[in-house]
Amino acid sequence: MRKLLRRPSPAMVVACLALLVALGGTSMAAATQLGRNSVGTAQLRDGAVTNPKIRNNAINSVKVANRSLLRADFAPGQLPAGPTGPQGPAGAAGAAGAAGPAGPAGVIGAITVRTDSVSIAGGVAENGAYNTARVSRSCSGNERAISAGTSWAGDQAGLELVTMELEPQLNAQNNVVGWAATGGNDSGQAGTFTVHVLCYTP
Repeated sequence: MRKLLRRPSPAMVVACLALLVALGGTSMAAATQLGRNSVGTAQLRDGAVTNPKIRNNAINSVKVANRSLLRADFAPGQLPAGPTGPQGPAGAAGAAGAAGPAGPAGVIGAITVRTDSVSIAGGVAENGAYNTARVSRSCSGNERAISAGTSWAGDQAGLELVTMELEPQLNAQNNVVGWAATGGNDSGQAGTFTVHVLCYTP
């Protein structure tokens, strides 16, 4: 005897589809809705959380343990410089440097003393009336007169023998070429008055 299969009615088809949707939604909800604090370290695969998975500014100071970051974790220039430490002890002296080159040889000139003298009468001793005379001496050639002084021959303590004037002699270029001196004698005896000129040869 041959059996005929009957086509399901539209109501049956709708009922079956509704049942499938209801069962599938419940399974999806069960898979996507996880309990609070149900995912921990054990549920995460190594390397599963990468930079793109972390929201910008999601990790802040509250989520970082104190003193857990090292200097190597920061880019150069990000950490401020600390205060200056105390000065350390002085190091050992270094080796002596090489000697510098010798300078040019200097030229040492010569100094010659040029003199000239004059005799001055003494007059009446210590009457306040000095007999005077003037004497001068110039340097020779290209010498330069740099200084001068005077002296008396036979000078003794208590004799009124004085130098009354000492002045440089200039040439047309205002260079000192000699010196002139004036002596005064009130000692009561004649005396020799001398001017001494220091002449420098460059």
